[in-house]
Amino acid sequence: MEALKKWDLIMKFKMIKIISVLALFLMTNQLVSSKELPTVSVFDVKQEKVVKVMPLTSEFKNSVLGVLQSSPAHYEGFSMNPVSGLVFHLPFPTKVQIPHAFYLNKVSEIYLFLEHGQKPKALLFQENRRQIIVVLNYDNEKFIKQNGLSDIWFEKTNSSDINNPD
Repeated sequence: MEALKKWDLIMKFKMIKIISVLALFLMTNQLVSSKELPTVSVFDVKQEKVVKVMPLTSEFKNSVLGVLQSSPAHYEGFSMNPVSGLVFHLPFPTKVQIPHAFYLNKVSEIYLFLEHGQKPKALLFQENRRQIIVVLNYDNEKFIKQNGLSDIWFEKTNSSDINNPD
């Protein structure tokens, strides 16, 4: 009887050990996979939190590059303090050249600001360790619909505008 209890305890310990090793393997595998495809964080300005995290697919990257090519001009404002809308953070594991004559250097990171009733703006971190802020001539709603983000643009952003009037 006593030997059976010891054997049972040893088997439980071995099972816990096996489960722990499998869990560690799966977590490590997920970390490796996430390094292969970086993620985009979507921040809702009114809610002051990240409302969506999604993979940086080539389709989404190309969509953002399309916005960045839409008549870029240097931002002449003094600060970037959005009061509503969404901010998209796109980190690039390898620097990207935006296919437009306006952009002379490759970019390592982009923050795309979409506010209701405003032209899109972008903060770009360039390879030469400089940042530029640009104003773009692109339809925010077209970008949102094209990328299947209407749920967070229309519902969450508008409901936060209704619930928190200025």
